[in-house]
Amino acid sequence: MSRKPLIVWCLISFFSFSTSFIFAREEQVSITDYFLFHSRNQNFSMQAWLLYGSVSLSSQNQFLLKELCTNTLSGNYNINENVITLTTSHFGYSKYGMLTISSGYARVLAKRVSFGLQVHYLLHHVESYPKKHSFTFDLSLYGKITQKIGVGVSAYNPANLKYGLTGNEKIPMLYTLMLDFKLSDKVLLALAASKQLPGFFDIATTICFREKFYGFITDLSLKKVNMQFSFWCYKLQFDVGGSFDYRLGFSPQVGVSYLFK
Repeated sequence: MSRKPLIVWCLISFFSFSTSFIFAREEQVSITDYFLFHSRNQNFSMQAWLLYGSVSLSSQNQFLLKELCTNTLSGNYNINENVITLTTSHFGYSKYGMLTISSGYARVLAKRVSFGLQVHYLLHHVESYPKKHSFTFDLSLYGKITQKIGVGVSAYNPANLKYGLTGNEKIPMLYTLMLDFKLSDKVLLALAASKQLPGFFDIATTICFREKFYGFITDLSLKKVNMQFSFWCYKLQFDVGGSFDYRLGFSPQVGVSYLFK
C-alpha cells in the first residue's frame, strides 16, 4: 500500500468531513429515504419510492491503488411513483478499465410493491488490445409488507450473458435478497444475503442512523466492513467513508449529491 495515496485520500476525507460539518443544515430527508438512497445500487427498484430526484458524483479508490479508481456520475428523475435513471461509471485508468453506462425505469404499483428494469452497456479497454463491447440487464422487486418492514430481491445478468456478446467468458450473475426494519424515525436495520455465480456468498447487516443534519450507515458482512457518514446542507448531501476488505485493505470513498425536492 503506497503512503502517498493514503495521505491524499485522508486529506480529502478530512477536508470534506470538516467543510460538510461546519456548513451543515438540517434537511428533511427521512431515515427511510436515506436508506433507500444508499441501497439503490443493490436493488434498483428501491429508487421508485424516493420522493425526490437527484444528481450524484462519487469517487472510490480501491485499496489505495491509483490504477483502481471508480468515478461515477448518476441521476434519477422521480414523478408520481415512477423513476427514470441514467448512470455513467468508469473503473480503472487510461491504460486499462471498464466504462459502464446504465439506464433504467422503475414504478410503484398499488403503493405496495415496486418493479425495476435496468440495462447496462459495458466497454472494456486495454492498451494495445481491441475494445470489448457487452450488454446485460438487471431485474429488481421491492415491497413494503408494513409501514416499517420492507423486503426486496434483485438479479443482475439473470440471462447469463457473456462479455463481447459472443465471447466465452460469462458476465457474473448476482442475486440479492434484502429485508429491512424501521425501528424508529432515527434508526433502521437491514439484512442482506447475496450470491454471485461464479463466486462468493455473502451476508451483510446494515445499521442506518439519521439525526437532524447528519447520519451514518454501517454495513458489516463476511467479506468487509463499510461505513458512510453523510451531512446535509440545504439541498446538498455530502458523503465521506470507505470500506475495509478483511484480506485486501482499505478503500476510501467521497461523494456529493444534489437533491431535487
